[in-house]
Amino acid sequence: MTTLAANLSGVRRIPRVLIDFVIGTLLCLSPLTAILVLGWMSRNMAARIDARLLGEADRPRWLLGSQDSGWFEWLFGGLAANIRSGIVTLVGLALLTLPFSALWLGAWWGGWENSFNKGYERSSIGPIVWFVGATIALPILAHLPMTLAHAASEKRFAAFFEWQRIRSAFRAAGWRVVWLALLTTVLSIPFFGMRALPVFVEELVAGFAEMLPEDQLLVAQMFNVAGAALAFTLVLFLRQRAAAIYCVAAPRAAHGRASALWEGHPASRVTPKRREPSRTMGAVWLFVSSVICFG
Repeated sequence: MTTLAANLSGVRRIPRVLIDFVIGTLLCLSPLTAILVLGWMSRNMAARIDARLLGEADRPRWLLGSQDSGWFEWLFGGLAANIRSGIVTLVGLALLTLPFSALWLGAWWGGWENSFNKGYERSSIGPIVWFVGATIALPILAHLPMTLAHAASEKRFAAFFEWQRIRSAFRAAGWRVVWLALLTTVLSIPFFGMRALPVFVEELVAGFAEMLPEDQLLVAQMFNVAGAALAFTLVLFLRQRAAAIYCVAAPRAAHGRASALWEGHPASRVTPKRREPSRTMGAVWLFVSSVICFG
């Protein structure tokens, strides 16, 4: 009976998953509406973490809110929550990645300027700036999935910068952070491969060169939709994996060397199946995952 109930529950989820896929794909077509997707994914992570740590969670919706609230909140509560969560996540991500992104942009500009003006006596500036940016980026990129999971779980903007908690959860995750970094790298290949498809459009779409402009535009839009669908699917899958790893890592960290940092947190009430790895192994996993993320 338990197996049958689980199978029926899985079948009932199919329409909901398809609806989420269609809405998420369409919203990913525009940078502005993609903020809603970013917020919905953060709320989805929070729901998964709450379900594991607290035993209960509300499924995030795209538009509707809680039925227990007023009519306006019920009609637009989900939309407002997605906007709020999306903006918080976007700003948090921007503040974390802007330092090394700006340095890399400066390094690119320095290289272009050097090549254009043939000022080779300053050719070392670009590589030096790039190296400084890479040094800053390595630990941030390695910790980023755990940071997103922690911020989603806490539902606070300040959680993006709770470095001690995030580092302790990262160490407690052990080899899982390496697996997630490798999975992220592998799954990014199809997405970046999609960006190269327009180069081969005449081989992929028969008679493309002879098409009317409006028909060519339709083909281009189909490529955009396919890219949005792929991006939504891959990012959602990776976010769900990060949430699952956080559910394992947070209780370990809460009962480990950094237990004082997690006092009163729901993770402290969950008994971990295993202890957190040693400091040495934590450093090894950080190094390996950093190399994979940067590569």
